Amino acid sequence: MRALWVAGIVLLGTAPVAAQQDDRWQITLNDGRILWELHLVRFRSDTVVVQQGDSTFRFAISQVDELRFVRKAERRQTAEPNRYSGVLGGADDEVFRLTLYNLAERREIVAQIFKDHPAAPSP
Repeated sequence: MRALWVAGIVLLGTAPVAAQQDDRWQITLNDGRILWELHLVRFRSDTVVVQQGDSTFRFAISQVDELRFVRKAERRQTAEPNRYSGVLGGADDEVFRLTLYNLAERREIVAQIFKDHPAAPSP
């Protein structure tokens, strides 16, 4: 019984890391550039660090217009024929529009993002 309980704890402990590996972020910069398929790395000294494949990017939070947590899309057919809901529409995305806030408020928002969506540990 104890072995089963310990195994359950181990499995529960790995769930957030596995979920983080599937987490995808999008950043929109003040100059209009948009970067997709990002993973959070760290937030330090008013700089957010993200990774896209083998590339690492650093942005001052004053350059960031918007951070978007993009949920994995699922295709679900509704009861009504030929109608779909939740298909790549972004309705489930978490959007953090930073341009609406001053620097101190941006720090709080980005710190909360990293608290709610911790970066995956480095391999």
